[in-house]
Amino acid sequence: MPKYNATLLLSACGLILSGVPATGLASVPLPASAPPDKAPDFPSFDSVSKGFTEVRSTEDGVKPLYRLWVNEKTQQVLAELPRDYQKRMVFLGWTVSSGVPMAGVQSGSLYGTWKRFGKQLALVEPNVEVRSTGDRESKSAHRRVNTDRVVLDVPIVAMGPNGGPIINATNLFVRGAGDFFGGITRGAKTNLAVVKKTKAFPSNTELAFEMPNRQGRFITLAYSMRDLPKSNGYKPRVADPRVGYFTTSYQDVGDAAKDSPWNRLIHRWHVEKADKNLELSPPKQPIVFYLESKIPVRYRRWVREGVLEWNKAFEEVGIVNAIEVYQQDSNTRAHMEKDPEDARYNFIVWTNSNMGFAIGPSRVHPETGQILDADVVMDEGFVNSWVKTWEDRLPEQALEGMAPETLSWLGDRPQYDPRVLLAKPAERETTTRKLMREAAAIRAAGGSMMPSVLKQPRVLVAGDGDIEHETDQMAPICTNGAMKSMNIALMRTSPALMSELLGRDASEGQQLDGVPEWYIGPMLRDVIMHEVGHTLGLRHNFKASGIYDLSEQHSEELQGRPIAGSVMDYLPVNINMEAGEVQGPFTMETLGPYDYWAIEFGYGFGDPKEVAKRCAEPLLNYATDEDTYGADPMARRFDNGKNPLDYAENQMRLVRKLRENLLDRMVEDGESWEQARSGYGMLLSMQVGASSIAANWVGGSTINRDRRGDPGDRDPIEPISADQQRAALDFVLNTMMQDESFGLSPELLRKMRVDKWYDEGGMRGITDQGPYEVHDRIGGLQRSAMTMLLNPGTLNRVYDNEYRDTDLESPLTVPEVLTTVHASIWSELEGEVNETYSARDPYISSLRRNLQRAHLERMLDMAGPSNGFGAVSTPVSTLTRRQLRDLQRDLKGTLARSSRLDPYTVAHLQDAEVIINRALDSQYIYNTDDIGGGGMSQMMMLFGETKE
Repeated sequence: MPKYNATLLLSACGLILSGVPATGLASVPLPASAPPDKAPDFPSFDSVSKGFTEVRSTEDGVKPLYRLWVNEKTQQVLAELPRDYQKRMVFLGWTVSSGVPMAGVQSGSLYGTWKRFGKQLALVEPNVEVRSTGDRESKSAHRRVNTDRVVLDVPIVAMGPNGGPIINATNLFVRGAGDFFGGITRGAKTNLAVVKKTKAFPSNTELAFEMPNRQGRFITLAYSMRDLPKSNGYKPRVADPRVGYFTTSYQDVGDAAKDSPWNRLIHRWHVEKADKNLELSPPKQPIVFYLESKIPVRYRRWVREGVLEWNKAFEEVGIVNAIEVYQQDSNTRAHMEKDPEDARYNFIVWTNSNMGFAIGPSRVHPETGQILDADVVMDEGFVNSWVKTWEDRLPEQALEGMAPETLSWLGDRPQYDPRVLLAKPAERETTTRKLMREAAAIRAAGGSMMPSVLKQPRVLVAGDGDIEHETDQMAPICTNGAMKSMNIALMRTSPALMSELLGRDASEGQQLDGVPEWYIGPMLRDVIMHEVGHTLGLRHNFKASGIYDLSEQHSEELQGRPIAGSVMDYLPVNINMEAGEVQGPFTMETLGPYDYWAIEFGYGFGDPKEVAKRCAEPLLNYATDEDTYGADPMARRFDNGKNPLDYAENQMRLVRKLRENLLDRMVEDGESWEQARSGYGMLLSMQVGASSIAANWVGGSTINRDRRGDPGDRDPIEPISADQQRAALDFVLNTMMQDESFGLSPELLRKMRVDKWYDEGGMRGITDQGPYEVHDRIGGLQRSAMTMLLNPGTLNRVYDNEYRDTDLESPLTVPEVLTTVHASIWSELEGEVNETYSARDPYISSLRRNLQRAHLERMLDMAGPSNGFGAVSTPVSTLTRRQLRDLQRDLKGTLARSSRLDPYTVAHLQDAEVIINRALDSQYIYNTDDIGGGGMSQMMMLFGETKE
């Protein structure tokens, strides 16, 4: 099994992961097998199987892969392996099928061969991570080092009636469940386990056991074992970085002349024409999906359409009806004998954990990358949009696109981390300690801070056992469904206005769960198209949203057509706010041009290398999960349009529109005023998201995946124009640093109450004071926006672009970024004080005073010798010191007119002056705790001589 499967890196519809990491079990040489004529003496099968009844799942006379016997009294299961078990390759997959939030999501898999060692059977996994296609000597040297490994072993309890060894399957899969599922079964009451399913078929065996976990909640563990033929005519296809597929990776040490030993094979199904002579032929073996009976009838047609939409792409490469869909039905009993956990069947599964996720993992052959089994799991939280509050998403949005070096920097400076700044005051200290522990643990392990989308959300994982296993782990981190559920929440919040903006009537047509079908149906179909794309092998494409301008999207020309290059992107709801002549499609209604191209590359019959050369075509832009924390601002989730800054402006127009009469629109008679708070939080989330999109453009570069000689002759790296970067910088400052940008009023603040319930559903509101904590909340948002701009990743990119940019006349520079941010935050010091101000009507508002104090704290840190900014550290330090001197001068000038200023402003400016004087006098520089920021408290010598 390839340890270096590319999908183990991420699961681009945060993700959430369904699989789990290896624990690094050592490869060990295997002892010699015992000679057959010296087989140990076992108890007779009759004595061992007393009280057991054989399971018969097949027609009489047809031998199952494994014969099974069950003891109803003891709930034990015996299994007889085939007589020729040592010649067979076994594929084993496991799933938690009930009792956890992500029930039904594939957990893991492995493959190997059973080998006998005395009275023990061991499942031995071949080493396919390192291979040799070289000469005899190379292969011999390779085998010396890269041995196979034992992944599990089990005692033989008897020899069966067919001559195969008998094992106790209950001991293996119940008492040994921790090896497969890890923490999820730790402390489980295995003595209370019962057999839930035993099925014995000619090519596979299905087992499931139910037991109480350590909390006493019943969970069901399902195992699927199938025969894996060594060859079925499948031809692996070499991966190409210009087209996004999951990959199986291995090293070939047999050819030292190669530039690299690494080989990568794409994940794809074995789909062939039934008749190669036909231009359009049905497949020899179609990809078949079963729609689980639990899918609500009202949504089934939208799910079906989402699956079958991919047939359009297969038709373009000459295969008709490559995908078939069948409905499992509990009324007619159609296909009810099939289980989602059965590795022979691909299912669309429907759950109701109120998590709002959708996920499309698959299991592949670890030698070839051939997809063997895939399921899509859709959670009903997408429909009811009970997943998260909008404000819960604020830290995620503020962190979106931040580079690993920035996350590492935040690990040392949690006082700048949006996860701390935007936490509830009562939770802030706990959040800080948690983040610092995580950072310390990662460093101790020699790792690096990675964006959350690439991390493994263990709370949701359905398996983290000790056995290394093979499963597509990219799809599990797909957060498309959870994010799209926010679009459903947007419609629920203001259905009349949203319908009006989309050019529809809220009462038009059928209502499904309180949402117009014309809205929720296409949204659901879009999510299903995305997840099925994962099951076909496709990765995320986060550049697909940038193929059309907003004006093109909202034109007659694109009505009924794709508004983006691919359904593998995450698109927000597409609302026209003065961006075009008509309201265009509000979501992806069909496959995009990239999707057709990707299927041609993976499943077509031409030369894949020639297909990949088209990568420079404007409609085929591609970037995936690991690109989203790089320099390219187009590699972004939930942005839209060829110029995402236009989309950010469009979003702010929408926010301002929705804030008009917010109380009347979002709170009806008889409803709680908490709706006003929730509605305001929704709009605040949209505002932060727009600002985060713009912040990614500062210091950005377009990254192209072209190879030398590809049509178009594009540079691999193209710096974003200085004017675009300046526009992005101004957008963030105007959107996040000005009081009026937040749309607050005394009337609104008097209504923004929170309901408190002393139960699990309302406990999070218990720590709220009740009134909206306006200064704390807005201050946290503004400090987070400061972090979006003044961080090591952004400023180092700006610094490097100065060297790379050919626009020598007016490149964006680090001094300009620092000066622009400073001027926006301290603009009051530039004006004349022509009026007399009071505490009730201050010259500098309370929000602005808090912002300025936060910026001063940040400047003092940046001016120090250990600011953590890497290569740009010294320039940032010296430039910031200069800014402190300029600020000192400006403070003196404004305070000279203090007779007209209010007490708040005078005290604020005087205190700032004192702090700067101390720093510039080389006495000491206060860190954030000492000057009001919250965080590490230490004094640092700055520069110059210490005065006596």
